[in-house]
Amino acid sequence: MSSELTRQWVLRSRPKGRPSAEDVELVEATLPPITRGSVLVENLIMSVEPYMRGRIGGEATYAEPYPLDEPMLAPTVGRVVESTDPAMPEGALVLHEHGWRSHAVVPAEQCRILRDDGLGPADHLGPMGIPGMTAWIGCERIARIETGDVVFVSSAAGAVGSVVVQIAKLRGATVIASVGSPEKADAVRALGADAAFDYHDGPVKDLLRTAMEEVGASALNVYYDNVGGEHLEAAIRVIDDHARIVLCGMISIYNSATPQPGPRNLIKLVWRRARMEGFLLRDHLDARDAFEEQMSGWLRSGAIRPVHTEFPGGIDGAWDAFLGMLDGRATGKAVVPLVATTDPGATREAGGNGLPEKERTR
Repeated sequence: MSSELTRQWVLRSRPKGRPSAEDVELVEATLPPITRGSVLVENLIMSVEPYMRGRIGGEATYAEPYPLDEPMLAPTVGRVVESTDPAMPEGALVLHEHGWRSHAVVPAEQCRILRDDGLGPADHLGPMGIPGMTAWIGCERIARIETGDVVFVSSAAGAVGSVVVQIAKLRGATVIASVGSPEKADAVRALGADAAFDYHDGPVKDLLRTAMEEVGASALNVYYDNVGGEHLEAAIRVIDDHARIVLCGMISIYNSATPQPGPRNLIKLVWRRARMEGFLLRDHLDARDAFEEQMSGWLRSGAIRPVHTEFPGGIDGAWDAFLGMLDGRATGKAVVPLVATTDPGATREAGGNGLPEKERTR
């Protein structure tokens, strides 16, 4: 198979501000030989994630920058076509990081065979993957959400936020959600949020206050921050004593070409004896088995409903999918089936869940 070809996205330049089509190139390349301990994988579906913006730009983040003139990486589910490792049999469904391409030769040690749990490939990139575990760690280990907590979630219709909303409800919390459109507000209400607002409708501090009045809350016990900026400052204004602020991401600054001002009211953390903590998933890998056991059970029982957006176009559409995710055009996990879809619609559905037509789950 060493003469087989793959189509792959190569990073050509580092963007300043919003990435553009000039920063990447889709090329055809010959696959390297399949050596001992490696497998050939046909990629079926890949993920596009906010953290990739930092890797493309070369900024100092928790993830290594993508090298220029080399194919990029992304969490991907594929099927083993050829194997030199008996632990990775042909036909096995595997999770690996060699996305942004149609086929890949991957060291077997970098592949994980997916559990035969009846879940779809997209579920292993969403609630069972990095976003789901990020949500679970943030709720269970960092915020330690309890019954009766008032929890505010920003980017609540995103890959992480949509799972946070549902976990918080399972823990008995009242949930307020911030999203980017009326349709997404309907979507997160269908997932259980007690109140939801479109942050485009006015100052976040005012919208949050109104939502708190709607649910009868005078203060926040938990803020799960995926946005930063105005959202973080608004949340700090209304935190309760001993509140917990979970710093997961700050998508509001990812495309900023210049440094953005931080919250101006951090003194409230002192007055309220509150805790604000950032975290990285790699520091909590000891919890993977416990997470997978609980999340797979929630998914099979319907306690957690997976939400993902499929961007059409196959490998050709992957870059547009990434830009669409950054622009907020995805509800839940943004995924790219690497065989072009015939349906130009944004989402797939698995079972009715009350979500609007354009915001349904797999």
